[in-house]
Parts: sequence; C-alpha cells; structure tokens
Amino acid sequence: MRCKLPIHAPPAWMLACVLAAVLAGCAGSGLGLPALPKPEEIAAEQNKPEPTGLQSIMIPTNHVVGTPTEVYTRLARGVLTCWFGADGPLKAAYIYHAQADPASKGGKAQIRIMTRDHEASDPRALRAYLIAISPGEGSTKVEVENRRLPEPLAVRLKDDVGRWARAEDGCGEGPVTAGWSADPASEPANTPKKDKKSKAP
Repeated sequence: MRCKLPIHAPPAWMLACVLAAVLAGCAGSGLGLPALPKPEEIAAEQNKPEPTGLQSIMIPTNHVVGTPTEVYTRLARGVLTCWFGADGPLKAAYIYHAQADPASKGGKAQIRIMTRDHEASDPRALRAYLIAISPGEGSTKVEVENRRLPEPLAVRLKDDVGRWARAEDGCGEGPVTAGWSADPASEPANTPKKDKKSKAP
C-alpha cells in the first residue's frame, strides 16, 4: 500500500499511513492480535476453588436415621467428642461453630469447622468444612463439603459423619471414644460381693 503525501505533510498523517500499512500487512498474512480474556472469565478463574479429592457429598438418605434435630444432636456430639476433644485432631488448628433451627421450624442445621487465624478480625471467617442437615420428604438430608481440610482428615470426617448419621456411635480412627453415653456405667449385676468373715465363737 502506497501513500501519496504532500511535501509538507503533518507528522500525524504520516503516522496514520504507516499504521494502516502495518495493519493491512497483518490482515493479508492471516495474523491477528491475540484476543484478550473477558472480565467475567478472569473473575471466574480467580474464584475457582482449589482442587481437592472431596468437595460436596450427600449422605444417602436411606442411611440417615432420625429427624433433623436428632441427627444434628448426634453429629454435633460426635464432632465435639471425637474431633475437638482433649486429643482431637482438629482442636489445635480449627474452631467449631454450629447453628440449628428448633424442631418446630424443621430443624435445619449447620456445623462449620473454621480455620484458626489469629490475625483475622473474625476467627470464624475461614470455613474449612461444612456439615449441613436439612429436612427432606419423609427423610433427613445430610451433606458434607470440604473446603480447606487436608484430604485424609476430610475423608475420615466424612466416614464419621456417615456412621453417626446411621445412629452408630464411636470415633472411628479418632483417639477419643468416651463421652457417648450420659448415663454412668452401672456395676454388672453378677459381680460377686466379698463375704464378711464370720467371727469364731
């Protein structure tokens, strides 16, 4: 492409002509400028969750025993006893937080496990694990979602939640197994009692 310019052409005209020639050459060669990503694509990529082996899992409803309130009570007791007990694996680095509606309002509940962050204004701001309990049609729904727990811990906790949802007590692989029964251990009925020695006449 040739541009015929006056002898005293302004520099702006020359620049426009050169730019047009370059662009025409690119178009003729089949080359083009790379397309820039859209703002929504950039935001979606930045907000993409970190990959993990356990994201969101629904416990089969036929494995859940009891009303939402009953299930929440068992799950909360299990998490506090086994995972946040004296030797629990989550006690040092995590925080337990829960909220539940009364049974008269359906009993919907959530148990949140938060990462401890001593520099955060709200120490519960970093959600690591979620257990959601909600009423279903003739059943109780239990869903677990891992956000920040290491995968081995998340899998163990998921297995515990499934067992507690089936109304099976115990801590699984956890170190703490006490505290499940509020009733004190009773003395076996057949325990032999020591006879008092009779005095000789």
